[in-house]
Amino acid sequence: MLDVSQQSPSWVPMVDMLFRRHRLGVGLLDNCIYAVGGRSFNRILKSVEVFDFSIQKWRMMSNMTIERYNLGVGALNNRLYAVGGVNSEVLKSVEYYDPTLDTWTPVAEMSVCRQGVGVGVLDGLMYAIGGYDERRILKSVEVYRPSDGVWSFIADMQFPRYRPGVAVLDGLLYVMGGEFNSTVEIYNPITKTWTMDILSNHEIYGGVVVNRPPHHK
Repeated sequence: MLDVSQQSPSWVPMVDMLFRRHRLGVGLLDNCIYAVGGRSFNRILKSVEVFDFSIQKWRMMSNMTIERYNLGVGALNNRLYAVGGVNSEVLKSVEYYDPTLDTWTPVAEMSVCRQGVGVGVLDGLMYAIGGYDERRILKSVEVYRPSDGVWSFIADMQFPRYRPGVAVLDGLLYVMGGEFNSTVEIYNPITKTWTMDILSNHEIYGGVVVNRPPHHK
């Protein structure tokens, strides 16, 4: 854990997960961190575990309906969505976890298969960004509207992206880097357009937004 409350931010060791997981999905729901699917050695996992801050322990939750690794995860309307990924094939299926019932339920599939997909949630909508479809890295983006349970395409990004970092800030969707990519693009849902931002010097695979403490410059 990166502790940003200190004058000099520092990394603090935390409790180990219960399973080894590679290319898992990670999501935050009800102040708990969920570790979803992934690979453990040669096994593809459908298991899910959650870190409960109140007791500082990991515990197992209900399994997903299928195994997934290299997936995207997003939290929307108090549900945790597992998006795409891969097992014996690249997936376009999506399912959500209901913490009140401890159950996973499939929803409408995406229009295309996506592994290494970036997921962002903005203004009550969930975006599936880029990824790989068995043939090529994608620059297409789909959006899920829970009100009608339908996926639809929005404007393509300028660059194809595999395993990009995604973060939401001030009403904009930031998509950062990905494999073989160091650029940053920003989506404005009002104008429905993508713009380029600063370039990074390194490939980026993840991003989060943190409320900056006042002592940070």
